[in-house]
Amino acid sequence: MAAFFGIIMVGSSTFSLFNGFGGKANQNNTPPVTLTNTPADNYSPDKRTTFCQSDNNTRSTNYITEYKIPTACTQPLAITTDASGSVWFTESNTGNLGTFDPTTKTFHEFSNLEWQKGEKSMMWGIQSASDGNIWFSDSQHNLIWKFDRQASNYASFIFPKTPGQDSFPQMLVPDGKYILANDFTGRKIVIFDTNQSGASLQATNIMSPGNYNFTSDMIADKSGKIWYTIWIYQLGGELVSYDPTTSKFAEYTLPSGVQAPNGISIDSNGKFWLTDTASSIFLSFDPTSQAFTKYMTLPPQISTYGNQSGLIKTPITRPYWSQLDDQGRIWFNEQVANSMAVFDPSTESLVEYLVPSKNPNWSDCGIGMDCGVAQVLDFTVAHDKVWFTEWVENNIGVLDTSVGLPFGMTTSDTSISMHRGQNSTMTITLTPNQSISDTVSILSAETSSAQDLKVIPSDNNFVLDKPKTVTVTLSADNFALPGTYKVAIGARNQDVTISKFVTVTIQ
Repeated sequence: MAAFFGIIMVGSSTFSLFNGFGGKANQNNTPPVTLTNTPADNYSPDKRTTFCQSDNNTRSTNYITEYKIPTACTQPLAITTDASGSVWFTESNTGNLGTFDPTTKTFHEFSNLEWQKGEKSMMWGIQSASDGNIWFSDSQHNLIWKFDRQASNYASFIFPKTPGQDSFPQMLVPDGKYILANDFTGRKIVIFDTNQSGASLQATNIMSPGNYNFTSDMIADKSGKIWYTIWIYQLGGELVSYDPTTSKFAEYTLPSGVQAPNGISIDSNGKFWLTDTASSIFLSFDPTSQAFTKYMTLPPQISTYGNQSGLIKTPITRPYWSQLDDQGRIWFNEQVANSMAVFDPSTESLVEYLVPSKNPNWSDCGIGMDCGVAQVLDFTVAHDKVWFTEWVENNIGVLDTSVGLPFGMTTSDTSISMHRGQNSTMTITLTPNQSISDTVSILSAETSSAQDLKVIPSDNNFVLDKPKTVTVTLSADNFALPGTYKVAIGARNQDVTISKFVTVTIQ
């Protein structure tokens, strides 16, 4: 059990989750061992509310609907959709695949007869491939699996092991008739086609350059180059491109403050978008100028982290994986903010949707607090729907992006230049699109140091029953470091947070 959770901790970069909060709600009352004849029996009774679900309910908001998986404690992880619109997901506590029909609202789970009862594995990657079958990764057993949809059976292939290294097949990315897989701890990218036979995966290995511990998610650009990140936790890393035609690498050092860059995606302009799971940072990279631009999400809602102990001084959101939708917007899951977020590069605006279910055993929650996270560890974008998994609540959820936002937001400025020691003001205007009964709060976040730049709104909390303009003062410290920074200024109600980015140059 300890080894299993050690792999989760490294493989998912959820470094804070296993340092004190898991299982907290049951620490004073350990019930006797009871069997349920479900996958929940893989956990002792005192751990079932932590890893299976905190209650039997599903919840919804104006934007998100949740569905409970019929089998208890499946721990859904990777998720994708097929050409027909059906939703497929891995069950990391059963070894099975599940599917959900959005039209009939019904689940079907396919028993994996090759899976040993009681086994667990983080199954991060899943794809509906060009051969019509479902492929997924299995980190615990070092396997790539194929589910034949016509025969409804499973076949497994041994993932190539790096000599002297542990292997950890993680994400799967389609590239024409091929599939790309990153070996998270084995320091390589693997390329294979779906025409496989025999016990071992027939594949091409691309060994990562440098001496970095982790090789994370990957994407292929229009020219066929493969881009991915390599890194050492808290010590930085590089964005790497590999050209299969020349076998040459190009390496770009990641900006300071980026500690666990997991997600990567590419937009129609050829710009790359990365997410840092150890902070609240997401960032872009322009291959033409070779310039990185950092952005920050707004702080998470206190209902996600609780802070009952008072020890959390700077809560973060942990952006995880990233995908583009058909409007060119970048989506990412904010793991410990219990949210799904979408960034529009054309307007430099960000919307963060709060997931309604919360498991208190994964946050600093007190008894009776409405607090916690559902561990939204993966998602997939399908036109105007975003499907995601809730690993510790046994749910899948869907976010309907066609539902209008509760209010609109405009700013008087998109860029401001100021000298050290100088103040500057701007305004934001909020316009309700519907009746809003709950309080709207004004928040901010900046990529500069908090000592260098302060953002002070004239009003922090109010009921938005009519258009409202708020004055925002930006104050640069006398010893602020010169540079160009992104400042997020946003407004939040109980379901969503909407923010705009302003470019601030301190001279």
